[in-house]
Amino acid sequence: MSLKRRALAALCVLALTEGSLAVIACDATDAVDDAVDATDERSSSSSDAAKDSGPARPDASSEASSCAPVPGACDLVLQNCPDTDDGQKQECVAAGTDGSVQTTCTPVQASQLLPKGRSCCPASDGNAANPCLPGLTCVGRACEDGGPQTGRCTPACCKGDDQACGKSEPEGIAGACDVSLVDGNDHRLYDVCSYRERCKPFGVEPCSAGQMCLVEDKLGTASCISSFAKQVGEPCKYSNDCADGMLCIDATGTGAVCRYMCLTPYSLPPFDAGTSPEDAGVGKGSCPTPTGCNITGFTNLPAWLSFCRLADGG
Repeated sequence: MSLKRRALAALCVLALTEGSLAVIACDATDAVDDAVDATDERSSSSSDAAKDSGPARPDASSEASSCAPVPGACDLVLQNCPDTDDGQKQECVAAGTDGSVQTTCTPVQASQLLPKGRSCCPASDGNAANPCLPGLTCVGRACEDGGPQTGRCTPACCKGDDQACGKSEPEGIAGACDVSLVDGNDHRLYDVCSYRERCKPFGVEPCSAGQMCLVEDKLGTASCISSFAKQVGEPCKYSNDCADGMLCIDATGTGAVCRYMCLTPYSLPPFDAGTSPEDAGVGKGSCPTPTGCNITGFTNLPAWLSFCRLADGG
């Protein structure tokens, strides 16, 4: 029987619900009252099929235990796979079927060349190879033919251990261990690093095509993350389900949907939006006519950020 890596998703931020409007930076494990999970890079990280060859199980008692919760023959963070009998190097990967995910040791391939933090194309049905150095996984949205590389080579890491992430190449963006990979059933598997470029919302300093500018905290810190471009009113579960200029919010208690962000009237954002909210344009600070800007304070987002009502007034 052969084992394949499951399609994984990167769970980043918690959802927003009115009454407890909060968002946290890429961390699926911290709880927020009355909130549902809200951001997901949905990064395909499938890789080479690993044959069930019954590799020797490392002696876990001789090493410090790590934070990686995936059970199996090896540890994703420690990368403690032994060499094969003929001396070939192995790496620890998450593999499994629809029923479960476990770790297994698999031989390193000659094509695994990209260092930590380097741009890459995540494995897909048409390209199962892992392009990253042993112990790293290409995490990100699937690349399109002729398009840019949308992933980054990242190690498994322990939450908060940003030092393990290093910096992206060649940009030098410091990585942060703040993303959790989940399986197809949204079960958390392990944490990895993100290497996100900074941006300013409302198109002031936009992200690359296929990304959205996600506001992360009360200070207005914002960074680029892959977007799945859902439109206004469409149900969403993760913040980056929505197109750029939107938030995934449950404002009525009936389920989260995508809504446009708007610049709170008479507020003072820490950047020049270039025009008044009324004239800025949809997704650039103003709301579609005849909807209006719902001025509701977020628990952990800046006062200058609000969201638009839907056409039915919701």
